[in-house]
Amino acid sequence: MNPRILILTNMGPKASAPFQGQFVRTQMQALSELMPVLYFYMSWHSDSRLNRLLKYPVLFLQFVWRYVLSRHKLDLLHVHFFYPTIFLAIFYKLVRNPRVKIMVTCHGSDIYYYEPFSTLYRWSCGWVDQWLYSSEKLKQRAWQAPDDAPVISAGIDATFAQTEFLSREQKDIDLLYVGALDQNKGMDRLIRLLPALADYKVALVGKGPYQTRIEQAIQLYPNVQLLGPKSSNELKVLYQRARCFLSLSRNESFGLVMTEAMACYTPVIATETDGSMQQLADRPEWLIPQQTEAELDALFPEKIQQLLSLPDSDYQALQQVGREQAQACIVSEVALQVQRIYQQVLGKNE
Repeated sequence: MNPRILILTNMGPKASAPFQGQFVRTQMQALSELMPVLYFYMSWHSDSRLNRLLKYPVLFLQFVWRYVLSRHKLDLLHVHFFYPTIFLAIFYKLVRNPRVKIMVTCHGSDIYYYEPFSTLYRWSCGWVDQWLYSSEKLKQRAWQAPDDAPVISAGIDATFAQTEFLSREQKDIDLLYVGALDQNKGMDRLIRLLPALADYKVALVGKGPYQTRIEQAIQLYPNVQLLGPKSSNELKVLYQRARCFLSLSRNESFGLVMTEAMACYTPVIATETDGSMQQLADRPEWLIPQQTEAELDALFPEKIQQLLSLPDSDYQALQQVGREQAQACIVSEVALQVQRIYQQVLGKNE
């Protein structure tokens, strides 16, 4: 009999972020092609005050109804985003199946946002049988990180397995940003940079709390387009068209949009975060320190001009290196790694 495995997450799409949690769903779909898996996510999700107040109680009640009260026991709970989603898994182990294995993938905010770690957070860590981390730097910041805990990318969509190489001259977008339009992703920084980017064609993809401020700011800059959320297929086309991808994040445990850009032969300039330092470790000249905002404001335009002025051979070398690196993060490859870990964790029951 196949083991019953549930992937659960506190992430889910909402009107202001229709692709939120998409990378968890993408990994789940890839795993489902290899083995039977169940999926539970935050389906009642919005920006309303009522939702912010009640979304976790509702998530808990939905979980109890579907899985705790089910006559079928789960063998493994794979939690994406450790805290506070872990409480669902702990509750299941306490009241339904004490033999269930708990595996956790940490993505970033489930560690960054809880430092320094509370007593309850540390207590919750003791229930985990297997940890996974989305970057080595994130693992180093975790409260409890066994040396043998794997570091595995969440995986980029299979859409990016086959992409078209375009030379710099064939591309028609100078600078591309993809992601949430919020403070952590550096949208205040982007607004400040707009005067220095006036000579470039800029495309912004995403949605979020900074949208109104960005819409107002770009009224003075006809070179900037705000395109809204896009599907993986639409993103693939935009990445391929871009000469440079920008990441302005304050915290980023891995940064799958950087990986997607590199998969489409687009070089990346990024602020120094856990994710960018891992992905650009052999290209540190394209990392921007976050020591001061003034330094960041000066360095971004300088690095952009430097990248877009590289000799063709050097630019093409960056394209190829990025593509080769990103291929290891295609979700089908990641799913195979996760499947092997499931088998190892479940084997401990025998």
